Amino acid sequence: MSDVALTADDVAALLTYVVPGFLARQGYRTRFPGRDHPAGEVLIVSAVLSLPLVAFISAVLPGAQEPTQFGYVALLVVFSFGLGYLAAVARGTQRVKDFLSEKLKYQLVPEGSIYSQTLKHMSPTGQVTIELKDGRRVAGMPRNGPQYKDDGINELYLTNPKALGHDDVWVTVGEGLIIPLTEVSNILLDEEPTGA
Repeated sequence: MSDVALTADDVAALLTYVVPGFLARQGYRTRFPGRDHPAGEVLIVSAVLSLPLVAFISAVLPGAQEPTQFGYVALLVVFSFGLGYLAAVARGTQRVKDFLSEKLKYQLVPEGSIYSQTLKHMSPTGQVTIELKDGRRVAGMPRNGPQYKDDGINELYLTNPKALGHDDVWVTVGEGLIIPLTEVSNILLDEEPTGA
């Protein structure tokens, strides 16, 4: 049985058909984070995305391209990541969301949580009023929360928090407040951030 020896060119050629797709996916996830996927699924998706990217860059650049040429690799890396990010920017526009929803009946939104879909898009002065399960009420400006399902973030962070006292007067309770979402009964927004 003979040993299989891979040269630097062999490894570079193999990576050329995986890395661009992986970087395009990472560019997209920079804007719209998501849960982790199994390594095999990531590898397959990366390879599928890489093929057209490699074909496009190879067609654009003059002459034969080698996976060890710095210019070729640099352009492929930057283009792949940038294209993934631009795809996410386009996917996040209301026009594309409406087109996918109305024309293609594709109802999934790119944002992975209600926080990402609504509270994240509130104006800097937008406020929410939160009723806790025990009946207490707090208010403030939402600044951070879960980006997608199962990301491990189960809290909502508010700045300029106030609490409703026993005499129905709002009292400042610090500079920031972290509220466990398991304690929240409902959240009332003082503005409509989705443009609906």
